[in-house]
Amino acid sequence: MLLSGGFAFLFLLNLPSVKLCPISCQCATLNDLGLKVDCSSKHLKEVPVLPENTVELYLQNNDLTTVAPGMFDNLQKLRKVNLSNNPWNCDCHITYLKHWLEDHQLNANASVLCSTPVLLNGKQILKLTGNEYAACTNHESIQCKSFLYRDIWLASALLLVLILLLCIIYIAKHLNFWAFMTGSYFLSESLKVD
Repeated sequence: MLLSGGFAFLFLLNLPSVKLCPISCQCATLNDLGLKVDCSSKHLKEVPVLPENTVELYLQNNDLTTVAPGMFDNLQKLRKVNLSNNPWNCDCHITYLKHWLEDHQLNANASVLCSTPVLLNGKQILKLTGNEYAACTNHESIQCKSFLYRDIWLASALLLVLILLLCIIYIAKHLNFWAFMTGSYFLSESLKVD
């Protein structure tokens, strides 16, 4: 019995498609090319971790709004993908998917359409321009404002330190002058007495 369990374990180790297939998806081996991973119509809200040997990927008809940066980077064998009929949110977070689609130019890219914001509803993700990422420009301007405030604060602090340093130098020079003057006064008084 122990021997048969060991063989079963070794058998499973030799089937990467079995151990790497996402729970919510169905995987099938495509000859020796790799895997066909079908995650369509599963009400997925995020892309599951996918096997590296995925050749075909089906994610259509889900509830996907974005793809986490780097999610598809390890899929070097991918030749076919279907991302259609998902409510893609075309804000700053869609830039990874847009650039990934541009880099890979797979035939299904034209059917990847924005759902939100309303102004971009029905527009192809590949045809988005930087000006259409409304949330991105607001985010960048907030960062620019924070850098501006930080720079103004640093310049003010530097100016204050410079003013204090000049005051200290001024006071030190005047104290040395008065010390010198009072020292020479006492010296001249002591010479008169002798």
